[in-house]
Amino acid sequence: MIAGEVRAPIVPVDNVRIDRRHAHSIALAAFFRAMKEERGRIWRKAGEFFLPDDTTGETAAHIVRDWLTPVPESVAASIRRVLPASVQEEIDVESGSWIGELDRLLQAAGQILEQDVTVYRERRDQAAAARKYRLADMYEKVIRNLTHRDLLGVLANRNVLPKYGFPVDTVELRIPQDSGAVSGQLELTRDLSAAVYEYAPGAEIVAGGRLWESAGVYRLPDRELVSRYYTVCGTCGRYGEATEPVAPTCTACGTLSTSAPRRYVEPVYGFVAARGPQRSPGQTPPRRSWYGDVHMSTDTADVHEGITVFASGHTTAWSAGARGEMVVVSEGPGGAGYEICDWCGWGRPHAHAASQRAGHPHLLKDAQCTGPLRVVSLAHRYQTDFLQIHLDPFTALSATQETLRSGLYALLEGAATHLEISRDDIDGTVHTGTDGMPSLLLFDTTPGGAGNVIRIGEYL
Repeated sequence: MIAGEVRAPIVPVDNVRIDRRHAHSIALAAFFRAMKEERGRIWRKAGEFFLPDDTTGETAAHIVRDWLTPVPESVAASIRRVLPASVQEEIDVESGSWIGELDRLLQAAGQILEQDVTVYRERRDQAAAARKYRLADMYEKVIRNLTHRDLLGVLANRNVLPKYGFPVDTVELRIPQDSGAVSGQLELTRDLSAAVYEYAPGAEIVAGGRLWESAGVYRLPDRELVSRYYTVCGTCGRYGEATEPVAPTCTACGTLSTSAPRRYVEPVYGFVAARGPQRSPGQTPPRRSWYGDVHMSTDTADVHEGITVFASGHTTAWSAGARGEMVVVSEGPGGAGYEICDWCGWGRPHAHAASQRAGHPHLLKDAQCTGPLRVVSLAHRYQTDFLQIHLDPFTALSATQETLRSGLYALLEGAATHLEISRDDIDGTVHTGTDGMPSLLLFDTTPGGAGNVIRIGEYL
């Protein structure tokens, strides 16, 4: 059944983003033990942990930072015992500054729950005032469903704790809790690199026997989504980005761009499905747009170089790095972007916008919103391992994009077969360097990297 030598499984233990969650799990486990022993307090539900206590007005989420400042020696010792030295230095275990990230994630998770509960309380009170008691009772059940969610499950879905499979940046398509009984049983989470396509405004997904449509991007009232300006040269394909509008002249080939600089936002708090009755899926596939690409915004991180000599005598230079900054950009149908409301997060594909109407449905409330609509792309940034295969000038300049991509995918398929790597764990794109020359860029799809493409370089 098995011929040849079976490759030993490889599990990298120095993925900073996954390891940070293990540090969080150690700290929270110690906190929960201490609170039970010292105060007799136990939190099992999300509402108990994140919402203010009726007697003291404080939340358990706020107590965590106080309890961990300074970090108890037993917690620090446990973290030092399980995390690699490189990761300890990266998250700064010695100074305890890693507590700031844990606190930020807890506060964001608490704000999301508090905002949801507030919205449904308003709906409940409005229904009761209008003597729609059955509707008010339904909203009360929605509130109970939100506040009685298992705490550890919520912490895992909000990127605080590790979960099975160790996804790194998961976001949720939030199903309106008043859309039917099935909605309370659905938790639609995706890694953000896929969610910017699958959950983008206007996209459809089948779940629970119903067809759900994304209606926009979830926002927090006092937090602005991270955004950047970017440009892709129409002549050489060079990608560039900055916090301010990007210069119209390409830094690689000097071509003057005729299009306005684009802007993207990172939807780190997830997406919201449209409200109202959902239809059953029919024979037509769910609507979805995969227009966009993956770019490398920096190629100078931890780079080492090599040269492979083939049997034919031909040599190929390559460079590999452990922390390349990748950007997944979703540009919507036709590459036109998405119109996203600056206030409530409601959105739609810009290509489908028939008119510039004054208002739109509020994403979370039974009301109209008059917030400004801004045309943006959706993006996700992450670091991973990469392998850049440099082509000789004649090949690089004479080959078409189709030829380059064909060669790229042949490499990916051959490497996956020969090195026994799952094809889903590696991907690639055609990358244009600062000199304007295209190269073949292979990268690990796992944020933080798993060492796969570095092995491909060694066995090229």
